[in-house]
Amino acid sequence: MESRQGMLREAKWTDVFWRGLYAAQVGEGAYTVEIDYFDIRERIALYRNGMLVDSQKSPAVFELPEGGRIEVAMALYGVKYARIVDGRRSDGGEVQLVPAPGSAEYLRLRFARRHPAVSRAIAVLAWAVLAVALVTQLPVTLNSLGHWVGFAVPTFALPNWANAALAVAGLLAALDRAFRMKYNPLLDD
Repeated sequence: MESRQGMLREAKWTDVFWRGLYAAQVGEGAYTVEIDYFDIRERIALYRNGMLVDSQKSPAVFELPEGGRIEVAMALYGVKYARIVDGRRSDGGEVQLVPAPGSAEYLRLRFARRHPAVSRAIAVLAWAVLAVALVTQLPVTLNSLGHWVGFAVPTFALPNWANAALAVAGLLAALDRAFRMKYNPLLDD
């Protein structure tokens, strides 16, 4: 990726599909974490004041010269967490990084601030879709694995169109949760 050669590349509108940017101000340092969601090596880059400081494989822990550290871990799509941890602080010292302009997470956060009721409704719908997908599709998955050991669990007999609709809705719901930086290992992995 060209931006990992030294300078943080300016965000383009097409970056929202594959690039995550998270930012924080720590002392005199403006830190930005960059993630390419389609990088199979799962590399996470850290920039300080626009210059590349370090690049690590997920989960990454970047020690900061100002004290504390930035911790980032990737999920299937999106992040499990992107946070600053500073054990010297009395409040436990854990602060989530904020999405930076030019990322899908930033656009979703801006939408949530402008339309909080609609955003909450979408969040509830996304959770419900993923829960229904988990309940209806987990037995199918277990049965596909269980044929080797000779057991079967009851499944829900959904028509093909319902399975297809649930798959598309599940993908959209998972993307919404990723853009809102919500992670649950049962729903999001």
